[in-house]
Amino acid sequence: CEFGALGSRYRPLLPGFSPTLSSRDFVAALLAALRLEPATAAKPVADFALGVRRVFFSAGAMATLDELMHGSQADVAAILDRVRAYVARRRWVRATAAVSASLWLQRRIVARRRLAALALRSRALALSLPAAR
Repeated sequence: CEFGALGSRYRPLLPGFSPTLSSRDFVAALLAALRLEPATAAKPVADFALGVRRVFFSAGAMATLDELMHGSQADVAAILDRVRAYVARRRWVRATAAVSASLWLQRRIVARRRLAALALRSRALALSLPAAR
């Protein structure tokens, strides 16, 4: 199934959820909230796999998704809470990764500048020594 189709099918069942989330992120959050197992390199056999434009379900996983999403209001509310928690966790992980990457990059830039300044000083010293003899 394509992300847009699944998003348009299940987003109305979760009222009050952020419409700014892309269809791919919404589907990933929904499937994680439903505790379906994603396929990974270490675990190729699972309930679903996310592609570039589509979600690939194993046999019976789509029926499980429909069954869970068309449950009682309490079930849907619990799913909505888990989706919100998943989205918050993902945003936190992405933000901390961005901060870590920027701090790492800053350290690399400072180290590179120090190394370049040291190289200039050593070249200047090497050029000045033979001239003094």
